[in-house]
Amino acid sequence: MRPRNARRPGVIALLPATAAIALLPVAGCTAMNDDGLGYTPETKAVKDAEQLSRQQSSLLLDVAGLKQYGMTNGAPYTAPCPKVEHGYRVKHFWKAYGPSREILTAALARLHEELPKHGWKVYRFEKANSKAQQTQLDVEDLKLHHTATIEEDFASRDPKASKWEKAGRDGLFIALDSPCYVDPEYETGGQ
Repeated sequence: MRPRNARRPGVIALLPATAAIALLPVAGCTAMNDDGLGYTPETKAVKDAEQLSRQQSSLLLDVAGLKQYGMTNGAPYTAPCPKVEHGYRVKHFWKAYGPSREILTAALARLHEELPKHGWKVYRFEKANSKAQQTQLDVEDLKLHHTATIEEDFASRDPKASKWEKAGRDGLFIALDSPCYVDPEYETGGQ
């Protein structure tokens, strides 16, 4: 079931988002979808939590140095926190694209180096556990407890690759996830 007033990411973001969801359980970040909450969720209006996710995404984009390039327009959306009454998380999946692979790889390395200076902890910076073996960065904001998986998302150059694998735009895919919040106005179900 989708939460009431939830927005789905844009069509462009759906395929990479599915891939990111599959990666989240192996990411190793402490707050990523940990249903055995080791904390008391903060009370926060959904609109405020969505705005905070936009700000976190903007910070990632600024630190990466990719503001002048294209981005998919997937908007933050809510997902329920199981076992938490009126509990929800905000997820924001998007992709920065446009520059060369070298610029994108340098941007990912910059995120790895610079995010700790902004209060983020790096949990992983290595080749992803995937066929493509593209580099993946998993981080957590230690103050706000947002987590992010940032991965190179390059179209395949393998002659044996499918038409779909060759058709994508090179970019960095970002999957941002908030901790669980509580909003008495938030209800799951319906729609």
